[in-house]
Amino acid sequence: MQSSSNNSRLTQTLVQVMVVGDSQVVGDMVEGILDRDARIQVSARPADGEKAITQFRTTEAEVVVIDIGDNPQQSLTTISRLLRIDAKARIVMVSTLNFTNVKTGLEGLERGAVEFLQTPAIHTKDSSHVVFQHNLAESVFELGMARREEGERLARKTPSPPATDATITLRPASAQPPKILVIASSTGGPKALVTVLAGLSASVVVPILIAQHMPPVFTGALAQNIARTSGRPCAEGIDGEYLKPGHVYVAPGDYHMLLERAGGGVCIRVNQETRENYCRPSAEPLFRSAAKIYGPTTLGLVLTGMGNDGAVGAKAITQAGGTIIAQDQKTCVVWGMPGTVAKAGLCSAVLGLGEIAAYLNSVATYKP
Repeated sequence: MQSSSNNSRLTQTLVQVMVVGDSQVVGDMVEGILDRDARIQVSARPADGEKAITQFRTTEAEVVVIDIGDNPQQSLTTISRLLRIDAKARIVMVSTLNFTNVKTGLEGLERGAVEFLQTPAIHTKDSSHVVFQHNLAESVFELGMARREEGERLARKTPSPPATDATITLRPASAQPPKILVIASSTGGPKALVTVLAGLSASVVVPILIAQHMPPVFTGALAQNIARTSGRPCAEGIDGEYLKPGHVYVAPGDYHMLLERAGGGVCIRVNQETRENYCRPSAEPLFRSAAKIYGPTTLGLVLTGMGNDGAVGAKAITQAGGTIIAQDQKTCVVWGMPGTVAKAGLCSAVLGLGEIAAYLNSVATYKP
């Protein structure tokens, strides 16, 4: 329950979140994590979807966290109904991983939810609980701020002014055509990836490698969706697999993916080394390894996502003479990752989601 000190917070300055679910194990854990964060206030705690719809109409909630394990089918209906009330609602799904929850989570993302977070099981290591706590709190905070910048659901006294792209300094792109495209994406990434890759010309034949923050199983489904919508061969990266022109490789959930020279070519390596930026897969090892092997012919793309994963790797790419481009704030679900590299002056272009494929077609098209 909310403490008296929490109730006395200045709600107009806190990210407001609704936690939906009657599971005392998951729902109470989520509420407890969020309530301990000084930037966040749990403003509603409905036990089911019907109550959530009623309370969402009268609450200032900017983010909704739904435990989809309680009632998977009702959760999907709730997501659709919430988005009819507020098309810009930021909805995060949480649950343990099992076949039903994975299927529900994937459909929820297709319906408009922006994130799925795997809740740790009781028997798992303490580290998994720390990672979940961090990712949940940061997701809710950054999503709430992003929603606030798009306009208040209800009147607020002190809305946060949005950052703008006007202060970004661009750097020259590499003069050499790219031989590899590496992509970092997180919250909102699955839809962004499909949009970008579906828009690529058949003449773009560089290998494409993706570090998308998703749990196991989800990344395999993402690869299948990319293959279906883009018409390109796409699958999870396999350790020791050599890169092929025109193929797309997705880092498997809970594994880092990086590149290594082997024989006369370049192959994929996957590992479960320490998380970077609380992420595994992380974009950092992928970007660093690409910069080391491909140097000025490396092209990096940073899409929507919370946090700053990929920033160090993006710097390594630019230091090697390669090129970084990023998605702009207006079209991101969260501008954390792309905003970090853009504001650091690492980008040669900051583009709307609908403009990225055309840029890639112009610079990465094979010219015999």
